[in-house]
Amino acid sequence: MFLTRFVVPLWLFTGAVLKLMDMSPTHLPAAIIKWAGGIGFDLAFVVRFTVAFELIVAAVMVLLPPIARWTGIFVLGAFLPVLVGDIALGASSCGCFGALQVNPWVTMVMDVTFFLGILILGRREPRLALTATLPTSNVVAAGLWSIAVVALAFGIGMGTAVEAGAVGDGDSDGAGAVALPADGYYLPQYDTWVGRPFRDLEIASWIIGLPEELDTGQQFIIFFRKDCEHCHELMEVFFSGSLEFPTTAVAVPERDGFPTENVQPFACSECRRAEMPSGIDWFLQTPVLVRLVDGYVECAAEVDSSAPDCLGW
Repeated sequence: MFLTRFVVPLWLFTGAVLKLMDMSPTHLPAAIIKWAGGIGFDLAFVVRFTVAFELIVAAVMVLLPPIARWTGIFVLGAFLPVLVGDIALGASSCGCFGALQVNPWVTMVMDVTFFLGILILGRREPRLALTATLPTSNVVAAGLWSIAVVALAFGIGMGTAVEAGAVGDGDSDGAGAVALPADGYYLPQYDTWVGRPFRDLEIASWIIGLPEELDTGQQFIIFFRKDCEHCHELMEVFFSGSLEFPTTAVAVPERDGFPTENVQPFACSECRRAEMPSGIDWFLQTPVLVRLVDGYVECAAEVDSSAPDCLGW
């Protein structure tokens, strides 16, 4: 009874409140970003829906004991495939608690424990048994709570919101007065890049310091993060020393700017350097390698630093 009506609801409530404080799509579970983002779901909507859903479920489990057990079983069971996906993708955080980093293995152990506890121990508790009717006052309270949290989740501003035209105003080196993504994040669809002039892509318009000389012969563009060890390995192995083909390295910041800790040495001494603006969640799983021929994208992919696709040699 205590586990079902207090511990698990508190667990869900805590996760929802931390996400509400952050409201950033970048802190969603990696599996959700890949699956939902990959098929075109609005990740800003997913954040809002998740916050509202978890707060409603927490209230239902506290206020309505006859359906608390099965509600908990359903919700915790739904979370498990997402955690498995996070682990398979090598995510460093489960994305369950907003900006607070929690290893997905830790969350998996907790959720499995709660799931089995409710499933096995809960069936022995008569107060959690399904009934034909529910207390009217509690149903009304749960309904009012649901209306309030939906209004809150969908009314509050996103943590990554930026004003249009906030990057590059008056900047002669690259982006110009170009509006950043309105939702505060950018999720690339690399297959849509292929066959198009790189300069015609949205992402090209946001790069600060993008070189003019991209339209002749074979060239490479590397999107990297300054604290990304795999990015460093890619540059050190394939792009250090004298370069056969012109290469541009584009630094990708976090929403709050570039990191100051664990910054890796920049191994590509002959690379032309550019950067993405901060204030946006850039969902590029670096390193990302793009091969251009006469300015057109021939290949674009998130690559393995030891055997990268798109090299073409």
